[in-house]
Amino acid sequence: MMLKFRLEPEGFSVDTAEDGKEGIDKAKSGDYQLILLDYNLPDINGPEVCRVLKENENTKGIPIVFMSAEEENKIAEVTKEASAEGYVAMPFKEPEFLEKIRGFIGR
Repeated sequence: MMLKFRLEPEGFSVDTAEDGKEGIDKAKSGDYQLILLDYNLPDINGPEVCRVLKENENTKGIPIVFMSAEEENKIAEVTKEASAEGYVAMPFKEPEFLEKIRGFIGR
């Protein structure tokens, strides 16, 4: 929800999911330009969610960006292994965060 409050005033439309299964279901049934994916989810972890979405015909073209407070080298490796487009280390500074998000969707 924190991201929703930060991104919507910048003109982004934001949808949220409480866990990996809900995220997968929403991604498969929606039309998204970008998925910000938490590395640590309560049911299916972020890397597994990413793999499922990258294997699905309807979602494989959506850029996926991990968000995590994990050690940066670890999250960079996971990002590569899961075929995600990138990651944002937390905590983040808002101007740089918004610039990265815009870069991932070409806006």
